[in-house]
Amino acid sequence: MVASETGIYELVRFSGLDINFMHPGKYKNLLFDFDGTLVNSTPLHEAAFRDVLSDECKELLTEFSYESIKGSTTENVFRQLGITNSKKLTRCIAAKQSRYREFLLEGKLSLLSGALELLTLSRNSDRRVFLVTSGSADSVSLALNVLNLDKMFEGILTSNDVSLGKPAPDLFLCCLHRFGLSPAMSVAIEDACSGVSAARSAGLAVIGVNNPQIAQKADWFYPDLLSLQTAIFDCRL
Repeated sequence: MVASETGIYELVRFSGLDINFMHPGKYKNLLFDFDGTLVNSTPLHEAAFRDVLSDECKELLTEFSYESIKGSTTENVFRQLGITNSKKLTRCIAAKQSRYREFLLEGKLSLLSGALELLTLSRNSDRRVFLVTSGSADSVSLALNVLNLDKMFEGILTSNDVSLGKPAPDLFLCCLHRFGLSPAMSVAIEDACSGVSAARSAGLAVIGVNNPQIAQKADWFYPDLLSLQTAIFDCRL
């Protein structure tokens, strides 16, 4: 499916679309990231990676910084760390995903403050709401079920839908194409540099949230979801 759509993605990516940036409340299609944007999964992912590295490659723990690779797929993270042997890579990916899902089943995942209100308001308005995440389909599905969010999104894109996760633009381009969205009326909501880069390469405006390190990279930045909600719904447009 993905391979057959590559040509269409390229047309969107290099079509020279002139996006006239609007107030964030004017965008009709909201493309949310998940980890660190809507849920507090960042420490859970980091802990899962550290557990696996402790078992498989202790020497990598000293220099390991989750912030620098946040938002990338599990496979990309391990590859960036230098784990390229196919058997070891497969083992590490499976172990990390298993550990993270254990955290979910233990009830350690929760929504960030304002997430449910923002999603509910968005769904009840004339906006279309999508989830665009580098997480695996199984992990994302479990997380959404645990948090009762499985019906909140019109469409859900995960790393299983594309060959390349963020910072490649493929996830966003896939979402735009699959649901017939206008890039000029769509905005990505992200908390990580990889997500901002992916959205930019897909020709999208970007709202940054939660992570001050991306404040200068996004088109708008809000320190939390409550302030983003105010900007979108309570302002005079």
